[in-house]
Amino acid sequence: MSSSSRFKRPKKPRKARTLTHEKLEEWLGSRGNPMPGVSMIDGYLAALVVSPQFIPPEEWLRPIVGEGIAWAPDGSMEEVVRNTIFQRYSQIGATLSGGPKRYAPIYMRTDDGEVLLEQFANGFYLGMRRSIDDWKPHISNPEIGRPLTAILGHCTTMMPEDQRQRALQGQATEVLAQSWQVVPELIEMLHVRLAGARNVEIR
Repeated sequence: MSSSSRFKRPKKPRKARTLTHEKLEEWLGSRGNPMPGVSMIDGYLAALVVSPQFIPPEEWLRPIVGEGIAWAPDGSMEEVVRNTIFQRYSQIGATLSGGPKRYAPIYMRTDDGEVLLEQFANGFYLGMRRSIDDWKPHISNPEIGRPLTAILGHCTTMMPEDQRQRALQGQATEVLAQSWQVVPELIEMLHVRLAGARNVEIR
């Protein structure tokens, strides 16, 4: 008997099962307790990736999806959901770090194709709040703070809605209506500008 026959070849690591964005949205919408949608989760993940302070997954997963998904057992549907979220987090990071494709946010759209940025913006702000003290010096920098309003101007959780609407009167409303088009470029800029704070080298 040859020595090679005594040992079994190691099995390849099991590929993590994931969902499409459409299936994930459907599953999240079917939960009894209100769950964030895919666009809100995507904004949340984008803020974490570009954040001036690295936040480990064990600290950011529960605030967005809860204990049931964060600690889901292997083989459960909740584990598949968790895998899908981690996959998207890694995808955003790889894309912003020089991947072959440009970063593309996941937006909600109406049946007529109108882009709705509110949920993405709410998720982004929620992600910022995980390390808001680290964000504050950068927000006060006009070169970062002003472009950032293209996202935060759509956020419905930062201030009461009546105050937000008053702040958006006049030309600002028209500008923000098209701001979804510049969000990919803005996220890429934030990733590069905040890399020094994260001690990350952008190649």
